[in-house]
Amino acid sequence: MKSVQRYIALRKASIKSLQAFEAAYMHKSFAEAAKELSITASAVSHSIQALEEVLGTLLFERVKRGVMPTEAGARLYAVIRRSFSDIDEEMRAILDRSDKPQVVTIQCAPSFAAIWIMPRLPEFLLSHPGIDLRLWAVHAPPDFAGSGADIAITYGRPQASAGIRAAPIAADERYVPVCSPGLVEGHKLPLDPRQIEDFYLIQNDVSLTSWDEWINHYAPGCTNVVRGLRLDRAFMTLSAAENGLGMCVESTVLVRDYLQQGRLVLPFGDRGLPFKAHYLAVPKNKENLQTVQTVLQWINSWMSEDKATGTLSGSRIEASGKVGMSGVATRG
Repeated sequence: MKSVQRYIALRKASIKSLQAFEAAYMHKSFAEAAKELSITASAVSHSIQALEEVLGTLLFERVKRGVMPTEAGARLYAVIRRSFSDIDEEMRAILDRSDKPQVVTIQCAPSFAAIWIMPRLPEFLLSHPGIDLRLWAVHAPPDFAGSGADIAITYGRPQASAGIRAAPIAADERYVPVCSPGLVEGHKLPLDPRQIEDFYLIQNDVSLTSWDEWINHYAPGCTNVVRGLRLDRAFMTLSAAENGLGMCVESTVLVRDYLQQGRLVLPFGDRGLPFKAHYLAVPKNKENLQTVQTVLQWINSWMSEDKATGTLSGSRIEASGKVGMSGVATRG
């Protein structure tokens, strides 16, 4: 093909067709790409077909449950991903120097969003009218290039990447048993770990640790423990514990406010399992943007308000006698 003809052909490869290709590559599906772009699957197919005609090669192999990129498609995606990232970075840098309200997107584990971000969000928005926060509360690993997320607070260490800076959100995070004050009313705290057999235990099925690990470490001779509710979100297990349905073992990052406000107590004191579960991650090409810096400083300030994640104050209730909770969450 002559250079002039090649130039004319490449000019036909519109940004829209490249966007359709990128979305189809990430989802391995024209239908899912169409949902992301708010167009029809037919429009995605036509855009990619036009791109393939311009390039003179197939970019996808059509398979039974979607599409699979060809070698040419994989090479093109690598270039498009870098290019879109560069464009996004430069546009954000320009926005940083403008008066237009700027959007910062946080991808966050659902329980962290419910317990930490939502209660503090109104104050931040009032203090920073020039920043619009977008919050995605999902468990999926962060895809900074594909999703547009600027900051991620993950549950579990994010996948290592040279372009991502990630660190534990709290250096001394641990998993500790907690319960409502009423559940241990009449007991002198901290309890002996062997008294774990006197209470129902609430289990978080998606937790990175478990009651079994805590019992094996602190009460290895206890084999008569009784399980209660099984839930799949930390904010639900904490709510169940707060309502007297048993004890749960959760992260000190998540229980801090509950302890400070007296909604939960530490029945076994500071006996916990060291476990760095929550990480703060940000792309290196975005961390120096002023708006991202502002949000990062806001997030980091939560952990430095005091050292409650280390001392876990407010954990003792001292009284005499023994009072159960209507027979629901205590035994004996």
